[in-house]
Amino acid sequence: MAVPVPANNVIRFPEGVRGALVDVDHPGVLAEARDLMGCKLRDAFRSVLPRVEEELLSKGDVACGRAQRVLFYHTGEAIHAKAPQLEGALVAKWSALFAQACRASSKGRRGAASSPPQELQLVDFGAMDEELVVKAIAGSLRSQCDEGLFAIGRRLAFLSGETEGSLPIEHLIAESLGGALEDSGLVGKAKLEILQLMERHAVDVFGPTIDDLNAFLIGRGVLTQLSRTCSSSPNHPRNATDPGNPAESADLFALLQELVRPPQVSAGTGGAGCGPSTGVSMGGASPAGMAVAMEQVMASLDTLQRAVPVQTAAALMDNVLRQFHSSDAGQNLDYLHSVTVDIVATLFDFIFDDASVADPIKALVARMQIPVLKVAMLDKTFFSSKSHPARRLLDGISRAAVRCGPQAGHDNPLYARVAEIVERLQNEFSQDTELFDTLCIELEAFLESQEAAADAHAVNAAPLVAEQERYELAAAAADHALVGWLAMPLPLAVTDLLHNEWRKLLVRHYMDGDNVAWEAAMDTVSELVASVDIPLDVPSRKRLAARLPTLVRRICNGLGRLEMADDRRLALIDALFSVHAAVLRGTAPPIVTPRPVLPAAEPVPVSLAREQVVRGETQIERISLAGENELPPSRDRADALSLVGSLQRGDWVEFANPESGPLRYRLSWISPQRGILLFTTSQSPRAISVSPNALALQIERGEATLMPPEPMFDRAVNRALQKLKAA
Repeated sequence: MAVPVPANNVIRFPEGVRGALVDVDHPGVLAEARDLMGCKLRDAFRSVLPRVEEELLSKGDVACGRAQRVLFYHTGEAIHAKAPQLEGALVAKWSALFAQACRASSKGRRGAASSPPQELQLVDFGAMDEELVVKAIAGSLRSQCDEGLFAIGRRLAFLSGETEGSLPIEHLIAESLGGALEDSGLVGKAKLEILQLMERHAVDVFGPTIDDLNAFLIGRGVLTQLSRTCSSSPNHPRNATDPGNPAESADLFALLQELVRPPQVSAGTGGAGCGPSTGVSMGGASPAGMAVAMEQVMASLDTLQRAVPVQTAAALMDNVLRQFHSSDAGQNLDYLHSVTVDIVATLFDFIFDDASVADPIKALVARMQIPVLKVAMLDKTFFSSKSHPARRLLDGISRAAVRCGPQAGHDNPLYARVAEIVERLQNEFSQDTELFDTLCIELEAFLESQEAAADAHAVNAAPLVAEQERYELAAAAADHALVGWLAMPLPLAVTDLLHNEWRKLLVRHYMDGDNVAWEAAMDTVSELVASVDIPLDVPSRKRLAARLPTLVRRICNGLGRLEMADDRRLALIDALFSVHAAVLRGTAPPIVTPRPVLPAAEPVPVSLAREQVVRGETQIERISLAGENELPPSRDRADALSLVGSLQRGDWVEFANPESGPLRYRLSWISPQRGILLFTTSQSPRAISVSPNALALQIERGEATLMPPEPMFDRAVNRALQKLKAA
């Protein structure tokens, strides 16, 4: 199961140390949790609104009566028109209900999110239906996300001062939806229809927000260990766990024994078949003799541990544990310890075969074979307990391995840090696992400092990405607003103005969020187009002549807001003057005929567009699909898009680079508007921003690879169990 990525930059201390930390800013973390969940709910709500709108229109198409058709059509259109208002209302309602629930007493907490039963007797049947649907949405979330809701409710209640209570998050989400619709003017049957459709999507859309908030609170150190398992919604594939997965079994060692157990032989064949492949003695040695033998084994392992040479990426030495097993000391192991050697050796074989781990890191991990074997011999819970100090250190090295590409060398700070830790482990470890604890804390602190550096680069790069994204949205809005006018046969001076300066003016108004100025500019377009239509009678021409000074003044004011050369502005005004003079005389000005619609050409292959953006020390490589291309549907692209959609902040992706070789970047920010993904690294201010479709195409072509979030030792265990299952 993937470890959730905290939404902050605090150091992830080991569980034992983290549980001792009590200096948590409860009000501050509670406010952060409220705001984070509000943003997550808004994004989820935004993603589902188009589906609800489409389903309403589909229901209108098949409705029998006119009243029903009008209801469905008008409701769908209202959702489209009020989408921004609905999103804002949802966040506001969530914040209000959240604050109310946090203030409520432990006694009244569970009832705070829903109306008292007696109130249902005072409302009409429509209100009762709405209340029932709201409860149904909450019930769906509860039935599918029970563990996650339990954990988040307990953590939030703890932050708000309750030691035993739990905030009913599912009710807050459901009532926030209902309240947002009502506050936006969608009431009555329209509200009921929308809520009923929302119920169908509630778990898929809002379930992941519960996982995200739990991950944030865990990252803040809030109740990291609960009496009940905190698992995610089964509909959230990234974090879903298989309850039957043997990797989670407490008896993992017994399962792994089956992987290395030799074939059973009859008793008459003698002792050669009684143990593992090396042939071990299972005779009746005395307990004292066994203790002496174990001391000798540990002494032999100590000698071998300090004799392991430094390995290079170019030549990984053979599995040291298999060499030990064939030695005299390995041949004299008792059955249980002999099997332990086989198991650990097999797991390291899987690690060495793991393509996602760079060879330089494998060379370092190879030097940990003897210390890990000693830990496994001393404590069999090492295999099944992820909180074991040795397992935590291996997990930390896995996090470092994800960051190191194939070219990682001694000049790489991550590689150097891991090499230092492995060196200390090889030189200092005997039998006390406290050294693993110490090294784990040091490595975690270093990795967090690296993530903080990557976040700092993201802080500088994100505004540039957001600015470009706002410009693209503004340009698309301006083009959409003008496309109808530009499709008409108009004088050249008018089309020139609309296609250039007036488009720039609309883009500016959009980016400024000035709706009044936008509407005024569009009114000017309407009047300008009407002014070049030749009036049929003299009175109409007189009225046009009276309006022209105002129209020209509005055009001049608009042009005055743009930074443009005087000669260009004068040329435009002169051209418009000539057009209007011809219209007033009743003479048709030269008309630009719109381009004819040509037959559809052969589909152009989808390609990537790359652009370099430099602002000070910040460098961004912008990757998008060329032009307005969309990815044509295919099974591989659907899978790639699904992988992109599952990415979370903190995930790592390896990008192919023909010049320098593969480079690995961390996902540090996802834009809320168009989902642009910003990747940074701690090593350089160079960043990559890529659209979801472009990244999906890169994955499909093998130009980008998602690094597995699962620790390499866990992957080795799972591969071993898969091999056992297939046998």
